[in-house]
Amino acid sequence: MAADKISPNNGVRGHVTLWRVDDTTGLKTPVASQPNQIQYSWGYVAAKQLGYKRQADRLDYSISALYIEFENQATPELAISVAPFSRDIDIGYYNSLVDSSSRDFLRIPLSIEPALSVSAGYEGNLPINQQGNQLTFFVQTAGTAGVYGKTFSHLVNSKVFSAALVAAPVFSDRTKDVIFARTVFAAANQVTKEPSSQIGITWDVAFE
Repeated sequence: MAADKISPNNGVRGHVTLWRVDDTTGLKTPVASQPNQIQYSWGYVAAKQLGYKRQADRLDYSISALYIEFENQATPELAISVAPFSRDIDIGYYNSLVDSSSRDFLRIPLSIEPALSVSAGYEGNLPINQQGNQLTFFVQTAGTAGVYGKTFSHLVNSKVFSAALVAAPVFSDRTKDVIFARTVFAAANQVTKEPSSQIGITWDVAFE
């Protein structure tokens, strides 16, 4: 294996839970849960965020957006087939979706601060006044079209099959986005948009 492809003990892991969120009541119903893949570019995000002061001329590389990828299907019962997504793939993949006839993604800002907690079994490793090593992000689908203008609606059987946590240091400039983590949902966990509800995602990231 080439030196630049060695998978390090990166000290970070994540887990994703899908929800259905009622538009009227806000009630969240769990759908599925599974682990994610941490991209190599997480190291760039961490280095930029930890090593540089956020002054006027320095960008903020905190995780601030979530990509929710979907496909519009003629037959919603069919699972979406997804090609392998290696850890070194960056936003170039999402740029290529402009040429897809059926796939697009929602780019949603994180509107609330992530919750801080301790990952299971890690409590004894932390000082009593520093009990926090896990961030929990939440976002839900919004809008009726993806980044490239493809319709996101139950009327065209939009099915969510993948998601990514992203650092968006300049939200108005998507070219600066950096992927922190991504997950492709197992066939049984893919969720089709329904009327009067949204698809929510809770994303836990633990630093251990």
